[in-house]
Amino acid sequence: MLALLHALPRAPRKATSAELQEKLANDGHEISKRSVERYLEELSASHEFGAMLRCDDASQPYGWSIHSERNLSIPGMDAQMAATWDLVHRYLKPLMAKDALEKLDPVFREARSWFEKHRPIGKRYWSDKVAYVPRGFALQPAKVAPGIADQVYDALHRNRQMDIWYKDNSESQRVHPYALVDRGAVRYLVVRFWQYEDYRHLALQRLRKVRVLDDEVERAGDFDLDRYLRDSQMNLPYGESIEVVLNFKGRAGDHLYETPINASQSLQKLDDGTLLTAHLEHTQELVWWILGFGASVEVVEPHGLREEVADEVLRAQQLYKK
Repeated sequence: MLALLHALPRAPRKATSAELQEKLANDGHEISKRSVERYLEELSASHEFGAMLRCDDASQPYGWSIHSERNLSIPGMDAQMAATWDLVHRYLKPLMAKDALEKLDPVFREARSWFEKHRPIGKRYWSDKVAYVPRGFALQPAKVAPGIADQVYDALHRNRQMDIWYKDNSESQRVHPYALVDRGAVRYLVVRFWQYEDYRHLALQRLRKVRVLDDEVERAGDFDLDRYLRDSQMNLPYGESIEVVLNFKGRAGDHLYETPINASQSLQKLDDGTLLTAHLEHTQELVWWILGFGASVEVVEPHGLREEVADEVLRAQQLYKK
């Protein structure tokens, strides 16, 4: 019955008993359609859950859903839990699929209700006291066409193939979706096109239209996301392991004492700065991070990384001399 409650969509969406039986079967629950109907009737007639369930009996087959304003109360809601859900709502909302947000909305409301109930008289609200400001120059998330993310999430969850219309292509392309990689401003869908063997990653905002099919994704169990991330060309934090020695000038490296780059780092205090030694992966992001310090850092080792950064600095110097 708990699994059935979880399977019910939130109003105004609805599901028939046959659709719920199929969903439960996909989740590993062996149950007949008639048993689903009997459980729905028992739940709707119960004191504990009756107010939560909605049945659209205007036409056959009946459509069942969870009341849009009701949810199971979260036990142990306290200041820390309410604060966590408040931050999730405020800062992860752009990254979450619409259907996931709809299911979590009652939790967000309960967190807000907890703060309203425990708000000191005349004092500021919690959201006025907490802010998240990421380091660096953060880009705004790319806008994804309405409904696209929901369908992609659904296809990934149910291991279903898709027909997609990508960028300016007028014809659809059949793909097997395997994973979604969130890079902050852009989300990438990892797919295999039709009968081709290689994997590709597609920017989600470039999908103009998506159609989820009933056909299952082929060889879903063979895909290794971690291996793909390491082998792909996504400028991800994976690469050849190298020992890096960086000479930070002045106080540019002081933050590394409190926020280490990783567990391998060692710091040596110098008269004019800080010497960092650490085992890192040679990636484009490492180069960007070093370049971000400008003249406040010098790459001492390895020689290849030193030459790479030096060449980039020289190209920038030539650009500004024009």
